[in-house]
Amino acid sequence: MQPDYDVIVVGYGPVGETCANLLGYYGIKSLIIEKDNETFPLPRAITWDLECKRAISYCNLKTKIKTRKIRGVDNLDTKKNSILKVKTDDFKIYDYEHKLLFMHQPQYDEALRINAEKYKTNNIKKGFELIELQEIDGIIHCGIKNTISKQKEKVTCKYLLGCDGANSKTRKLLNVSLNSLDADETWMVVDGYTDKSFKCFKEVDAIQYCNPSRPITIIQGVENIFRFEIGFMPGDKVEEIQKEEVFSSYLKEWIGNSRVEFMRTAVYSFHAASAEKWQVGNAFLLGDAAHQMPPFMGQGMNSGCRDAENLLWKINGVLKGLYKEEILGTYESERKPHVDKITRAAITMGNIINAKNHFTAFLRNTFLKLQNLFRSSGKMFPAMIGTRLGNGVHKAKKIKNATIERYFFNIIQARIGTEDIKTTDELLGKNFGLVINDFKGNLNLSNNTLNKLDKHNFKIINFTQKKDESNYENYIPCQKVNRDLDTYCKRYSCDGAILRPDKYVYDLINYENSNNLEEIVIKVLENLEDKISL
Repeated sequence: MQPDYDVIVVGYGPVGETCANLLGYYGIKSLIIEKDNETFPLPRAITWDLECKRAISYCNLKTKIKTRKIRGVDNLDTKKNSILKVKTDDFKIYDYEHKLLFMHQPQYDEALRINAEKYKTNNIKKGFELIELQEIDGIIHCGIKNTISKQKEKVTCKYLLGCDGANSKTRKLLNVSLNSLDADETWMVVDGYTDKSFKCFKEVDAIQYCNPSRPITIIQGVENIFRFEIGFMPGDKVEEIQKEEVFSSYLKEWIGNSRVEFMRTAVYSFHAASAEKWQVGNAFLLGDAAHQMPPFMGQGMNSGCRDAENLLWKINGVLKGLYKEEILGTYESERKPHVDKITRAAITMGNIINAKNHFTAFLRNTFLKLQNLFRSSGKMFPAMIGTRLGNGVHKAKKIKNATIERYFFNIIQARIGTEDIKTTDELLGKNFGLVINDFKGNLNLSNNTLNKLDKHNFKIINFTQKKDESNYENYIPCQKVNRDLDTYCKRYSCDGAILRPDKYVYDLINYENSNNLEEIVIKVLENLEDKISL
């Protein structure tokens, strides 16, 4: 039976939007359904990781998303003395910078949705919800319902992606349980606009006021949009604390003489949880449908977007006959340990601010000050620390204190010819590739090797002064614009890296005394054949 669609996406928030754009980029026939007819007009997520920005950069968004670089976060004690300050510049090793960004989610949603509509392979249906699903002989049969007319439809697909949030209907229909990590906390969020930056934001863009009597997070977002997160205390009432005359009393010392306009208040219970399994047959859970974490590292939405990037290059390869279907099992095996580590880190970051009695706060302050004295504070900011994927399509080893680029490769600038400067991301596309540092040997490849490389549109980028040509059309000689690749190779004792379509490092390579590109490429192909069908 030929299904109606290759993929159906349930839910059209940031993760579903990311899926829609990537599916359109790959040319995969897809149906995207969303129960709400309109985009939610107020901000929720505010942090956008550069890794996730890179994932959709190939989609060439029609609308530019406005962002603000996060310079750092400062944790203050009750007297507003710093007990732990972490600045992103502390991680400066390369010219390339793995930025953490603030964005305004309504504008982000609009940009991704407008762009997703340009793809002819996307069918986007708002005002529809999933009401039933059943997999028969590898085809998923779905029942969907118009939320206004109540009219029901039947549709089929090869793969179904549940991106429908924390209360996922997809997860419930799959009978997958959600396991709590016992880190629930109630907070109130206040969003608004200010005419000028608050004085507390001279060096950083986020402050955690670790006051056991009333913990507060203060965030300076994009274009003078601010966010306060106010910890709930015993005796607080939801209706009362959301009154401006009540919550503004907690904020006035931070606002100072700035003029402000409050646009939203909401009370949330921050959860940490993980679905028992993320795949049931050909149905997958992504984002909050699969995992939830406290917001203290700004990685909830970003983790969901990483889910989409990880899964969709594999689905694309399976649909195009490049990989065996078993590769899809590595979605959960790779992503779950990665998310689990970030979730634990977010809980730890939350525990810094959530000490709600004075003795616990005293012990915390003492511990963090000692950390500052004897260790780099950068090691306590997990968003920038290298987080290895779980077992799957890679051979990356666990390395103590590795930074992010060991596992998720940097963008490296390359000069093509005498003038044109491109990035390795632009040159590789969403393909497997090999980035090597100054290989000077024979560049010609055998017909058998050429055929294998062609099948995968495999790219070979050689940073070299040598101008000899190769008989492989996807061999790209280029010159260095900076020393980032030299720094990487020295740091990790290698001559280059094999990269996956999502720019995670499959493995490092050393060509030692080899003078023949054929020998190097054969070793790379043998390495890859271990994990995927070539």
